[in-house]
Amino acid sequence: MQFKKATSNTPLEYIQRVRIEAAKKSLESSTKTILEVMYSIGYNDDKAFRNTFRKFTGLSPKAYQKKYNREMALA
Repeated sequence: MQFKKATSNTPLEYIQRVRIEAAKKSLESSTKTILEVMYSIGYNDDKAFRNTFRKFTGLSPKAYQKKYNREMALA
């Protein structure tokens, strides 16, 4: 209960958030495939990864990668 008060997240939500932030950074700054990113942050189930990624970002990993790469090309 103290963890949730301190972080506003359950331990699972906190771990998921940290992993998804790592995935976002990797998708933004590397040429890794989505599967490589997924494995590198500790997911082994692509459906669970996609669902969790969408929960925190509002986008699928592929859409996020395309959006970020498009923005970088325009900059």
